[in-house]
Parts: sequence; C-alpha cells; structure tokens
Amino acid sequence: MDEKKKNPPARPLSPAVSQAAQLLLYLGSHPGTDMTLTRICEAIGIHKSKGYSILNSLGEYGFVVRDGNSKTYSLGPAVIPLGARAIDNLDINAAASAHLQSLADETAGTAMLGIVSNDRFYVVGKYDGNAMVSLTIRQNQCFHITHGAHGKAIVAAMDDETREKILASQPLHFYGETTRADRARLEAEFVWCRENGYAVDNESMTPGIRAVAAPVFDHGNTVFAGVVLAGMFREDEIPAMGERVSAMGRWISRQAGASI
Repeated sequence: MDEKKKNPPARPLSPAVSQAAQLLLYLGSHPGTDMTLTRICEAIGIHKSKGYSILNSLGEYGFVVRDGNSKTYSLGPAVIPLGARAIDNLDINAAASAHLQSLADETAGTAMLGIVSNDRFYVVGKYDGNAMVSLTIRQNQCFHITHGAHGKAIVAAMDDETREKILASQPLHFYGETTRADRARLEAEFVWCRENGYAVDNESMTPGIRAVAAPVFDHGNTVFAGVVLAGMFREDEIPAMGERVSAMGRWISRQAGASI
C-alpha cells in the first residue's frame, strides 16, 4: 500500500497557540481565586517563563487579567463577546429562546438563561413577559456565581470538590449581604434544591422581587448554565414557578446532551 495512503497528512500546529488555548480552558474550568502562575503552569505542563509570556500576551488583548495584590489570574472581559457569539451560534440557544419567551409570557415574569465561566454567571438571554415591569438586567451582564437563586441552584449541582472551592472563596452573595451567608442554612438549601430541582430567592436580593432558578447540565452531566425566572409573583406561587423553571432546566439540559 502506498505510504501516503497509510498515514493521513500531518496537521501543522503552533505550540504557543496550543499552550495559550490550554491556559484559557484551564482558567475557564477552574473557578476560584488561587490561579497563580505556578499552579497554572504546573497544571498545563509548561515552564513558568513560557507561561508568564503567554499570560502577558493574552493580557494585552484583554483575554486574561491579573490581580496585582494576590498575583492571580482570571479570564478577562475580551472573552465575553466571543462567548456570547458562540452561544448565539449554538442550536441550543436558538431552541431555548422561544421556550424561555413563552415561560416569561405565561408567568408575567422575566426569564433568563446564563452560562457559568470562571466565577461569573453571564446572562446570554433575557426575556420579559410583562410590558409594565422589566428587570434592569441586560444581556451579557454578569453576576458572581453565588448571586441569589441562580447561585444556590448552580453551586448545589456542582461536584463536592468544586462546591467546596466556591464556598471557601470570598465574598459570597447567596443572600445579598455577605454576612448572611450562613453555612448551615446554605447546606440545607443545597439539599432541598437537589431534591426539588430548583432554588429560591425570596426578596433577599431585591425587595419585591422573587426568583427561582434551576441548573442546566451539559453532555457530561456537569452543570454549565442556569435558568432563572424572576418577577413580582406572590410567595404562594413560588412552588408552581419553581416546578416550571425546573422543567425548563431539564429540557435545556437534554438539548445539550445531558442524560437527566
């Protein structure tokens, strides 16, 4: 057999670009505040001088930011529009938009779809169902991963190791004021959320506004996004709203390939 037919042509790769991609993926998949140069380079398997050069180059374009006090790195703002464009191109986003708008219309609330990146929750879709009342949240706005109902729903769905890293970081925003982040209360809510499929914020973040949120899982059954429904609905309506947002989270998860 001809040797050329036996072996497929080699694909030319750039080692520096490959290492930069590995670095960005590592920062994106390991939320926390301890992303030092040493830890990053050890995880990727490159020399510190090489990693330092790549981080500086990415920082020039806003893909990475460095905290001068803690000397740690995190994803920068330049990844946000790229991530938003990628989401726009996903069939899952197109499929979910009509369902989320229906959810907002039927509940006279605001439905949101957000994705998790590092320690942030990025709103990639916002759908208002009440022409008279609209939350002052814009698409592509980001919140801390522990913010309110979506924070409880997402963190509750994480594996134990990742959840502990989040809970060990500061500050936490599950109940708005960081001083109210009682660990025993949180653990009880995490258990309740896993049993019922959704988490609740009962006016803790904004007076007069209640919210329910559910996690969204990917093809590996790992939480990567969340669905939020917020509005001026009554407290006795929370269970019905929660069931609806939980069903929406499961539906979107299945579209993403999750087996739930």
